[in-house]
Amino acid sequence: MNIQQIYNILDDYAPFSLQESWDHSGLLVGDPRAEVRKILLTLDITTPVVRTAAKLGAQLIVSHHPVIWDPIRTISPEHPVWHLVQNNIGAVCAHTNLDIAKGGLNDYVGKIMIKKNLPLSREFEPLEKLSGDRWLGRAAGLGEAYDAKTLAKLLQKIFRCGALRYYEGAHAQYIRKIAWCTGSGGDLIPAAIEAGADALITGDCKHSVWADAQNRNFTLFDCGHFETEVFAGSLLAKIISRAAPDLELILYKEPFFSVVR
Repeated sequence: MNIQQIYNILDDYAPFSLQESWDHSGLLVGDPRAEVRKILLTLDITTPVVRTAAKLGAQLIVSHHPVIWDPIRTISPEHPVWHLVQNNIGAVCAHTNLDIAKGGLNDYVGKIMIKKNLPLSREFEPLEKLSGDRWLGRAAGLGEAYDAKTLAKLLQKIFRCGALRYYEGAHAQYIRKIAWCTGSGGDLIPAAIEAGADALITGDCKHSVWADAQNRNFTLFDCGHFETEVFAGSLLAKIISRAAPDLELILYKEPFFSVVR
């Protein structure tokens, strides 16, 4: 297969046209006609990730986060794009289109929470409406009520968090419905309240988000940006393998930080 065909597989599942206006998903590096036999799948494309791909002989990296966010005025060895070009490795990035798509990352993480013993309803509701027929985040009821501390401990196991921060709001002792958004979704607190959720699960919450949770007296869980989105590689692998079962797919799961436990 070639890079364009891989792009088309992803576009059929999570159309790149769904991405938000500020995003930069798509084929960002490489010749669409280049042959692909081996793909490395990852959350981020960093220089160590590119080196790993080169060592493994991969022709393409498929990531969740774009390797190019802003226009690049200078390409130096400090930038992963330099190493992609040097090693003739392509890069396809599926970011907010994968977040927004039906069956995308938020739905996938909901299923993971169920698989890991959170009694979540399988009827997921879309959380925040964007322009057109696009929705971000999900919400669902719980089969039993949780207090915030008990739920925090379960979420810590599900997402393998080194540390999990949370705020106990008005319904912290009787959480029966949750909302979630992978990555950085702290600005969805109003949408979670409107959806009737008792708590929001997300990551990467800024100081202002914690202040907003307190102002609204709403329960908030910060499970980490990496921890809530590391599943993207597995989802991307499932999407590609269904359409191209003969390709060799390799998952890269290493974070670029260490945690003191």
